[in-house]
Amino acid sequence: MRIGIITYWQSNDNYGQQLQCWALQHYLRGKGHDAYLIRYKFEGRQATKKPLLIKILKALTIYPIFRHYLRKKRAQTYKEELEKIEKKNIRRNFKGFRLGNLVLSEKEYKTLAELQSDPPIADMYITGSDQVWAQSLKDKENEVFFLNFGEKGTKRVSYAASFGMQDYPQGELPILRQNLKRFDAISVRENSGISICKSAGYKAVKVLDPTLLLDAADYSFLKGDNNTRKDYVYIYSLNINKPQDIYFEEILAYAKSNNLNLIVTPASGRTLGREIFGCDVTYDYATIPQWISNIKHARLVVTTSFHGIVFCIIMHTPFVYIPLRGKNSSMNNRILDILEALNLNQRIASALEDINNIVKNKINWDLVDEMLKNYRKDSKEFINKVIS
Repeated sequence: MRIGIITYWQSNDNYGQQLQCWALQHYLRGKGHDAYLIRYKFEGRQATKKPLLIKILKALTIYPIFRHYLRKKRAQTYKEELEKIEKKNIRRNFKGFRLGNLVLSEKEYKTLAELQSDPPIADMYITGSDQVWAQSLKDKENEVFFLNFGEKGTKRVSYAASFGMQDYPQGELPILRQNLKRFDAISVRENSGISICKSAGYKAVKVLDPTLLLDAADYSFLKGDNNTRKDYVYIYSLNINKPQDIYFEEILAYAKSNNLNLIVTPASGRTLGREIFGCDVTYDYATIPQWISNIKHARLVVTTSFHGIVFCIIMHTPFVYIPLRGKNSSMNNRILDILEALNLNQRIASALEDINNIVKNKINWDLVDEMLKNYRKDSKEFINKVIS
């Protein structure tokens, strides 16, 4: 069967995004299907644009000139930081990973209109994984990830799609209901996704993120495990703005007391992947195989990242999960769900003093693997059923 997958794929420094994209394609192709990535260039558009008149009135009455100046200055600073990060991203070689490991659509699509006028040929479209349903449907462009393109006879399925929120905006439920109507089968990644679909009148199945469909041996396919480091704590830094967000002082004290080095890989999500930890760490802009290797060989991983935790589970690496706080806290749901399902809630650091207590406790990996085996079975059954 020819299967076109649409998901996020453009990042040059978000490892989980690339690996979820690769994992689903790798799994489907391993089952004999002609699975490929539909290269839709997602631009992260806003839901609605304010009318020009409102913008002018605000500029004249609400926002003083100096605020306008500060905004402009912040935008310039952001641009300069982004340029610095992009230069460092060359070392990660994400583009090389995509060209070497993914089957890509020949055409790159920039808009929903392009997909509708010249749809990719497939027997089935799959949307997911990742937070593909987190964008507001008030902007029709975001119906791309609800598969509003292609022939009517093409089967449409979501796999581990995420809304990236606990509750869906009530005013947008009618639009969501219309978009879910297209699907032959719906699966989501979090319990909150099941509730949201139910509120729109549709039943969804909870499945594993595609990275968890595979085990450690499957990832040996990605060559690059040439890690010569040993005795280190690995920090995968994502969606944090300051060292306190990840209890860095406590991690540093733990590393020093155990004669361990600190290796850090920063990445961009909702915030830029800046170097925020000073001179006590070694920064590593790892390729994707090297990133997996860094997790595999670490004495301990500390991260705020869902996929950082996922690969600790796959590679049997001890970890501490630091929940995000503030406006990004809604992103914790997917991690809390998987930790609860695998009885790993004790790995969550809710306060600074928790870290040492967490590290002392060993993980029963045999028990974790047994539970994960059952969840994999259910997720694979969902895929096999919708494909057959």
